[in-house]
Amino acid sequence: MLILLYTLALIMPFPSAFAQDYPPKREFRGVWVASVGNIDWPSSQGLTSEEQQQEFRELLSFHRQNGLNTVMVQVRPHADALYDSPYEPWSRWLTGKEGKAPNPYYDPLEFMIKECRQQGMELHAWFNPFRAIFDFNDAQIDSTRHIFYKHPEWLVTYGKHAYLDPGVPDARQYVLQVIMDVVNRYAIDGVHFDDYFYPYKIDSLQFPDSTTFRRYHNNITDIEDWRRNNINDFVKSVYDSIQAVKPNVKFGISPFGVWRNQDKDILGSATKAGQTSYDDLYADVLTWLKNGWIDYVVPQIYFSIGYAPADYEKLLDWWGRNTYGRQLYIGQAAYKVNNNHDKTWLEPSQIAQQIEMNRRNFQVDGSMYFSARSFNSNPLGIVDSLRKHHYRFPALVPQMTWKEAKALHAPQQVKVARDGHQVLVQWEADIHQDTRYYIVYVQEGTTLPNLSNSKAIVGKTYSPNFAFTEKGKGLFRKKHTIVVTAVDAQHQESHASPPVMIRLHMGGE
Repeated sequence: MLILLYTLALIMPFPSAFAQDYPPKREFRGVWVASVGNIDWPSSQGLTSEEQQQEFRELLSFHRQNGLNTVMVQVRPHADALYDSPYEPWSRWLTGKEGKAPNPYYDPLEFMIKECRQQGMELHAWFNPFRAIFDFNDAQIDSTRHIFYKHPEWLVTYGKHAYLDPGVPDARQYVLQVIMDVVNRYAIDGVHFDDYFYPYKIDSLQFPDSTTFRRYHNNITDIEDWRRNNINDFVKSVYDSIQAVKPNVKFGISPFGVWRNQDKDILGSATKAGQTSYDDLYADVLTWLKNGWIDYVVPQIYFSIGYAPADYEKLLDWWGRNTYGRQLYIGQAAYKVNNNHDKTWLEPSQIAQQIEMNRRNFQVDGSMYFSARSFNSNPLGIVDSLRKHHYRFPALVPQMTWKEAKALHAPQQVKVARDGHQVLVQWEADIHQDTRYYIVYVQEGTTLPNLSNSKAIVGKTYSPNFAFTEKGKGLFRKKHTIVVTAVDAQHQESHASPPVMIRLHMGGE
């Protein structure tokens, strides 16, 4: 009879057998959740509030089971909002009509943050800074709150899209205001940009900012240098503004995977990319890293191993040599798995090999995948591979040593109870410290579990209790030691709690 009262947390089976090459304990494992075009969430426009919420819960649960620990949710696809914004209209990707709030009302970003906390995952708010209209052929600019109506003089058209001109100082300041509103009002873990600053070039079509350049040249004579300076100014202003109000909020950017080709710059990579971050998108990522204007970088290395124009392995090595002390996560192309345009993506081991390469490079702190829905059908067994091998054990997000963190007290009063093969661990929460989640470790024997070994982790929980199930058969249970640690928002971990001994089955079927 189980007499200990508890709130059931994330239930995970007790591991029965461990591979010798277990994953690192700290590893960033993220996924992009795109809202534009209803790519990932919500799955279609105009779902009920309840349907939207249920979809997001299921998305989080699915990817937590895949071993992931972070979601990048696109909250501002094109000058609209998937949250209650005082500046921009509700997104049509959410409700089916621009400017229309969810009914019954709820704030999706507030809801998503709460759900991520309960599932032990980080949420980074993903903004597209300068895209204003996604597609003129499918434009539904119904709300007068849209920037198209409020400041049409800030917009330029390029191809089928409209953009806030990054060369207009007031436009950059407006975007900064939008971002900082979210930083100030919501308990997000990070601010995230993708690769869109100036748009990818369309053949010989020139971006129409020559008038802006003449007006705001700031004594810079070359228009391309001026464009890069505009983006540098914007990135620095975002970082400085976050630091001023919430320095523990992370700021990261995911540029195109090639900074510059070596034939343009000796410092560039041995690649022959058709467009590059520096020369075509005017994103001088190395300047941001050198100056510490971003906390992490996620180059989109959406290429296969051995791909001649841009080889994954060569780019991985290049970025590993150019982090300048900031964290490096690798953007990987889950969406290309089982894609016959490049036969190497028909190989089931492509993503697995990339993960292994990442782990052999000591400068790489993890992976991020585009995008969430790419895993849904388990193409070529990618989900099975993550769950059974590479992400079999939970991982903590790597710490950023330049972020301030206060020492945490270890959990106390740890108690264990058993109901059949289910084991419940409960402890006393310290209400005087900012604990984000707890880690429960179990190790055979009477010695303390090795906290640096990921295979000793049976799971993590938002609540001060955790349930897991013994796995294995036999007449006799062996002695095991259980300890619990507390982890804060910066993923700093406390010392282990006082140990508790219990006899458990392990191994065997």
